[in-house]
Amino acid sequence: MRMLLLRLAALFGAFLVAGQAAATPAPAPDSQTINFSILSAEDQQSMSTYWQPLIDDLQSQTGLKVKAFYSSNYTTLIQAMAFNQTQVGWFSAEPAVEAIKRANAEVFARTVDDHGHATYTSVILAKKGSGLTLDRLLRCDHTLSFGLGDPTSTSGTLAPKVFLFGPRHIDLNSCFKQVRSASHQNNMLSVSSGLVDAATNNSVGLAYYRSGSPEVKAAVDQTEVIWTSPDLPESSILYRKDLSDGVKAKLKAFFTSYGAAPGPEGDRQREILKKLKYSAFAPADNSYLAPIVQMQNYVAAQTPVSGKAPTMIERWNSYFAGVKGGKRWEAWVFLVLVAAVLFALFAPRDAANPVAATPARRATNVLVWGGVVFLLLISFGPVEMWKATLIVTNSANTQRLTQSFLHPDFTLWQDYVAAMWLTVQIALWGTFIAILIAVPLGLLASRNVSPPWIQQPVRRLLDVLRAVPDLVVATLFLVAVGLGPFAGVIAIAINTGGVLAKLFSEAVESIDPQPVEGVKAVGGSRLHEVIWGVLPQVAPLWTSYALYRFESNARSATVLGLIGAGGIGQLLFDSLNAFKYGQTAVIVLVIVVAVSLIDLLSQTLRSRLM
Repeated sequence: MRMLLLRLAALFGAFLVAGQAAATPAPAPDSQTINFSILSAEDQQSMSTYWQPLIDDLQSQTGLKVKAFYSSNYTTLIQAMAFNQTQVGWFSAEPAVEAIKRANAEVFARTVDDHGHATYTSVILAKKGSGLTLDRLLRCDHTLSFGLGDPTSTSGTLAPKVFLFGPRHIDLNSCFKQVRSASHQNNMLSVSSGLVDAATNNSVGLAYYRSGSPEVKAAVDQTEVIWTSPDLPESSILYRKDLSDGVKAKLKAFFTSYGAAPGPEGDRQREILKKLKYSAFAPADNSYLAPIVQMQNYVAAQTPVSGKAPTMIERWNSYFAGVKGGKRWEAWVFLVLVAAVLFALFAPRDAANPVAATPARRATNVLVWGGVVFLLLISFGPVEMWKATLIVTNSANTQRLTQSFLHPDFTLWQDYVAAMWLTVQIALWGTFIAILIAVPLGLLASRNVSPPWIQQPVRRLLDVLRAVPDLVVATLFLVAVGLGPFAGVIAIAINTGGVLAKLFSEAVESIDPQPVEGVKAVGGSRLHEVIWGVLPQVAPLWTSYALYRFESNARSATVLGLIGAGGIGQLLFDSLNAFKYGQTAVIVLVIVVAVSLIDLLSQTLRSRLM
């Protein structure tokens, strides 16, 4: 066992040395380095095709080093600028206002569309030929599904609330049977395929889609506009206020003159702008967004502000007040089940035959298992189990979707492999740190190692570590450490640390006490008891648990890419949201191959270490 511990210590030291030698920490942006954030209205690959030529010109003409950062999430972009992870950004109107409020940013240019307009419109789309009209949409009979944009989207959320639903005092959740938020492109594709009845979008997005891939163009042609908003301010370019005056001057000069040069060079720039659906960038300041601030104030004024939040006792009384009127009878069933479980736990047992089936215990078993069946029955409707028949009746839809997956697109397979390798590295380091967390906490949480006044608080700490979702932890650490894979490493380490510590403690509690007593009998200290009496018994099981969590983390780490924590997750969700199932099939294939290889590696390690 000592050799195993020494090997682990040496391995950890080797990781640290290798990391220091091979990895150069990302330096803080200097005055000549600019990170430029761009909202991915479409998938990242498409947006990069449109924007990279302009970014190349920005670098060559200003002498600045510019790196593009794409995200489909407005909040991620605003937070990135707030914590100086990005210094310049292209924002639509409402996110630009939030960046001014929260990210020390200011407007210095605005976009002008390819028709010379400085405004655009929000629209609501319905499937062409569905017969859905605006009057039918506003009937609010709770039979239609509706798609909003990002919560901070001007055209996707703010404008429909201000100009359509707000004046009619319509609450969306009461009006529609389902309301969801998604990107503009995902909303458009969902409408065209019939996944939602209607959804918001905007005139700029529709222009993009009609010049996009054949699949996207065909999809937008299957939709029609049933509502158009008044004019909205176009997108704007912002930079952080604390940039040097020299960098600000370079940025202003580049954007406000881009596409205005005569001759072939000007023609080339104008062609780049045309692909972006713009004709120019005009000078602007924060006052350009004043209409958006007025719209936000309108929504805030329409939102009812409740009084003092009710206390827990008041909520309890309010809930069970419905029971007296017969409205919440299931609460009584819940209380009966709780009483039955408590009785089963604390009822006196026959010392001679603890498992004897006494009449009281048989009655308790009937109550508990009958209650489980009852809960399943009353949950049938709320979880829509009746839709199970649709798997068969809508088999044609399933077949069409399956056929899309059977035509994989291997064009970008190298990018997918590289992203998956980063995901595996995130899982590797996250699991390694989790083991370092779990070993001491697992011992402290064991009843046969720690006294109750230590064991119980540690158990509650483990509950917290396991309960907080990885996405929440990663989002919190993105604020502290910035965008990138390290936030994903920490998120996995914390959650997995809690899981492994619980499993480690349960393994410790099931050991044979005789080796521990033997160490104690020869005068060994408490530490010696753990090292020589406990660890040799649990090491094989701990190793198995750790390797299994590594396999699991390689899968779960893909989700963290969605919020900017690196890895293959962003590519996976981009392809799903864009309904590019050929690309999705290849990404899934890469993940399956990677997880299978990790499984084979785990088997090899288990056979050698156990």
